[in-house]
Amino acid sequence: MSQRFDMACKKKDVHAIVYIHGGAYFTGNRAQYPSFLADYIGSSLFATMDYRVLGCPPAWMAGDMVNAENHIHMGDILSDVDAALVKITGLSKENGIAIKDFILVGHSAGGHIALLYGYRNYQQNENIKIAACVSLAGPTDFTDDTGWSSMGMWGKDLNERLTFLSWMGTRLTDYKRLTGTSMELTQYNWTKQRNYSAYRKHIEGISPVSYVSRMERVPPTLMVHARSDDQVPYSNPLRLKAILDNTSTPHKLITTSGLANTHMLGGESYSENSPIVFVNQTWVKQAKEWLETYLG
Repeated sequence: MSQRFDMACKKKDVHAIVYIHGGAYFTGNRAQYPSFLADYIGSSLFATMDYRVLGCPPAWMAGDMVNAENHIHMGDILSDVDAALVKITGLSKENGIAIKDFILVGHSAGGHIALLYGYRNYQQNENIKIAACVSLAGPTDFTDDTGWSSMGMWGKDLNERLTFLSWMGTRLTDYKRLTGTSMELTQYNWTKQRNYSAYRKHIEGISPVSYVSRMERVPPTLMVHARSDDQVPYSNPLRLKAILDNTSTPHKLITTSGLANTHMLGGESYSENSPIVFVNQTWVKQAKEWLETYLG
């Protein structure tokens, strides 16, 4: 079962921090959480969750991945987040714990999921109040074509990267089931390709940036991102920040440096069942200070 979560709580009236793991949507698990979040177990409810993941990406990316092809898409993943929050709320009530609100935190794919769920559902459910979203190196805008197509992690040349992005867009949006065909991104500035109009609404639908104007409000947002990230372009958080700058939404972008100038933000996860430890990273102190304004 991929829809599981762990939770810990030592108080009866709490804010809830829920962590959503990364792994490019096709790998990862709930044990791979930033170790500093466990610092809040004494004062808050802390939970880490799994969710259904996509089948293997194209063969050149698959390596030793063993996920079979499936029909999971972003709608299923968001449904898993919703189900986890509902279950956490229910279990808390059964044990006399009152949850004031939720803070969603995620790394990489998890950061994107946290933003997308939070933006789409902000204060829509009185039983699941979202206080803030924290994205650690997460995608914010899949229409950022020049940024995404330059990411070296997804292939040694442009064609390989466009193949991966085509797969990602097709799978996350459930495009193939809806249309009977796959996305085929074919050029560097793929938003300018002739058939982009057929993909646009689907790609925008999984891009948190597009919800800032669609929704009346979005949650307070913290983004932590490395300028030299080779998996998620730094231009992604810059684009979201530029849009949020024109709103009243509290937000902050922390640009990491030094050892943290990578997609892992200066931390490593050495095994499948190990927290990510960020050692002596300046951004952790800054992020905790921001987070704690919503834990008062």
